[in-house]
Amino acid sequence: MNDLRILIARLGWPMASTRWWAMQELAIRLGNDDSKLETEDALLQLLKSRKLEAEVIEMLFIFWMAVQKYEYSPVIELSQAVPLSSVLSKLLIESLELPTSLTKICLKEAPLEFQIPESFISTQGINVSKVFITSLRQLESSSGFPFVKQMAFELQGNLSAYPDVPVQGGLAYFSRSLGKNLIPVASERLSLRAMSAYLRTLSVAEARWGMPTEIAIKYSLKALPIHPSLAFLQPKIPKWVPVAMNFVGEKFIIEEYLRDLLIQFKNLSSGDELIAFNSPVEISQNKYIEVSLVQWLQAPGSTIDDLDLVKYLDDFWNYKPVISSAGTKPMSIETTIISPSRQSILEPNCNAWPLVGVLDWDRIGYLQHDLYPSRLFFPITADSNSLKIRPRNGGVEVQMGGERIADLLYWNAGWTSSRLKQLGGSCGTALVSKGKKYREGVNTEIEGTRSFYLWRVVILEREDCWSEYVETEMTGILFSDF
Repeated sequence: MNDLRILIARLGWPMASTRWWAMQELAIRLGNDDSKLETEDALLQLLKSRKLEAEVIEMLFIFWMAVQKYEYSPVIELSQAVPLSSVLSKLLIESLELPTSLTKICLKEAPLEFQIPESFISTQGINVSKVFITSLRQLESSSGFPFVKQMAFELQGNLSAYPDVPVQGGLAYFSRSLGKNLIPVASERLSLRAMSAYLRTLSVAEARWGMPTEIAIKYSLKALPIHPSLAFLQPKIPKWVPVAMNFVGEKFIIEEYLRDLLIQFKNLSSGDELIAFNSPVEISQNKYIEVSLVQWLQAPGSTIDDLDLVKYLDDFWNYKPVISSAGTKPMSIETTIISPSRQSILEPNCNAWPLVGVLDWDRIGYLQHDLYPSRLFFPITADSNSLKIRPRNGGVEVQMGGERIADLLYWNAGWTSSRLKQLGGSCGTALVSKGKKYREGVNTEIEGTRSFYLWRVVILEREDCWSEYVETEMTGILFSDF
């Protein structure tokens, strides 16, 4: 079997996670002396054939991953093979320490008589991501230059790319037979065209309208295929995750599963804590069950009865605290994260606070959208401590003061070409502490301080593949020894 041929073919699949995993495997081949030359030659030839800027970025990311993790040394032919340059591709080439002067780009401003097509407006939020339009409108408002019009012009200009299959990966084709409430987990060619138009618009702004390069880079990072700190996540389900029970919507059955989860974790992870857990536990054609678990602390002084506590904290699932982030450098695998202040997340009437928040959208990777936003939990530490996250052994480690305090784990919970609109993707994550250092400074020595888990289970069922899903949501609290 020709693994290289299969992996390269998978780079063209519309399934986002498949492309990400294929990129990882190709990066491994580049770092292997036995497969390096064959893989390098095949990828350089493929790169030369790309007809969209976003496709070029995905190809360059394979080389970037190989350099970051597998000690690959890129050849100068790589920068010469780039057929379509952009601010983002130049950034990637520079991060590989290769010259960028060899790359070419032909830029043309939208003519005054150009009118934004109706199709451009009607596809916003579908094929044309709202984040790009919102970003360009912000730039247009502050500068007066026609950013949105330029993007529409660029999108019209790349219509000729791949004329034989202009709608490869089209959402309508993949979603027509799925039934109600299911959407394909696809990153289609129309979306790649839109991202390419967005990147070319930023190139025009930098070259013709005087946009500072650092601003162009900042906005270009919104079109990253993979978050640099999450690039090397490997799907591996932990041994302590129990086999799903027959969830029938009974609260005591759900809590039995959760207790089993916590007991198995404790038995296999002595001294560590399960801070957060989020995963589908059943995926089938007509049933989808997702379990979420987050640890909280509660100090004395609550005015809310324990029986009413879950209702009081229920809004957490819709309004999770957001942890801000920024790369040390634009393409750095290390990301700095800063917790919101303890006071801003404290529920004053019950004197409780969550120990985690979700990562913001900085440097989001569109091939990793199964992870966003509900599955990327990171610790909330005292006094808004600055933490570092970086790849480690197929997961992501969290460091405080140079010491590892937690790990984010990731696994594939089920293979599916679609996902429910109400929920995220088909993967699971867990945030696991290394000891209790992450709690330092939270006054846990106060007598009466206790911890508990806030949990949620969402069950969606239907009778057949054409029926609408019936949703059942249950929430509760499990108290544990502090």
